[in-house]
Amino acid sequence: MKYLTAGELIDLNKLTVKRHGGNFVPPNNLLHGEALEYLVETVQAEMFGEPLYPTISDKAGLYLFNIISNHIFQDGNKRTGLTGALAFLLRNRYWLKQELVRVEFEGRMLPDEQGGHDEILYQFTLEVASGTVPLPACQQWFAQNIISQS
Repeated sequence: MKYLTAGELIDLNKLTVKRHGGNFVPPNNLLHGEALEYLVETVQAEMFGEPLYPTISDKAGLYLFNIISNHIFQDGNKRTGLTGALAFLLRNRYWLKQELVRVEFEGRMLPDEQGGHDEILYQFTLEVASGTVPLPACQQWFAQNIISQS
C-alpha cells in the first residue's frame, strides 16, 4: 500500500488553498503539526503484526476524518481532508464510484440529504466537519462508495 507523506499533505493543502481561496500561513500552514505526524504514523500502524486500519476504506476514512476533525491546517482542512483521502485512493488504484450512495450508520443516513455525486460528497464532507460523523462512519462510507481500478 502506498501512503501519503506529511510533505505531500502539506503540498495538497497549499494547492487547495491557492486554487479555491483562503489563507496559507507560511511556511506550511500548520495549526497542529503533531496531529499531522500522528496521522502519517497511525495510517500505517500495526499492533501485534496486524494493521490497525486494515482496509483501504479504513485508511481513506482516517485521512479524511483526522485532517478535518483535528484542524491540522490553519485553513483548508475540509478540502485537504477530502483531497488527501482521494489522492490516497488514487495512488492505490481505487476511486469513488460514479454513483455515490448515502450510508446508514447507527440508524442515521449519511449524508443527511440526498443528491447527485458532487452533492453527496460535499454534504458528507460538511457533516464530518460538523463533528456529527465519527471515524467508523467515515470508514463505512468509503467502504460503500469506492471501487478498485485494477
